[in-house]
This record gives sequence, C-alpha cells and structure tokens, in this order.
Amino acid sequence: MALFERRQAPRQVQPGQALVARGTTAVLADTVDLSKGGACIKRPRGWPFNVGDAVLLYLTYGPGPASCRESRVVWFKDDEVGLEYL
Repeated sequence: MALFERRQAPRQVQPGQALVARGTTAVLADTVDLSKGGACIKRPRGWPFNVGDAVLLYLTYGPGPASCRESRVVWFKDDEVGLEYL
C-alpha cells in the first residue's frame, strides 16, 4: 500500500486502447485505468516521452469514435505511464 496517495478521484478499470501523440510522434498502448483527472496506460517499448511533456491522449474502446484529451505525462515506470488531463 502506498504511504502517500495523491489521487483525487477514484480510478475505474477501463480496458481499451490509447494513442499518445506529440508533434509527429505517436505510440499505441493499452489502458489500465481512468479517472476524472487522468489515465494510467501500459508503457509500450520505446516510450519516447518525458515527465512534463504535454501530449494528446486519444482513448478508444473498440470500433467507432475516439475521445481526445490534452494531457501531461506525470510519471512512468517500467510497465506503466501516468497521464494527467489538462
């Protein structure tokens, strides 16, 4: 259990896919969970972004339209990335 929990909104497990883009660079990843304030995604190989980078986060849950949120990379570790909606 974490000693200090910074999340301000409950997370909801939401299987789907995310496209994270900045300029001409984009990566596709699976979602882990979502909340009102951000998202956690699986970190793909070759993750090209740094903490603090502003990105566009496209979320999709199958065929059909995707939602887009301006976001910021707030953390990443070996297998996951945390994004905060702007």
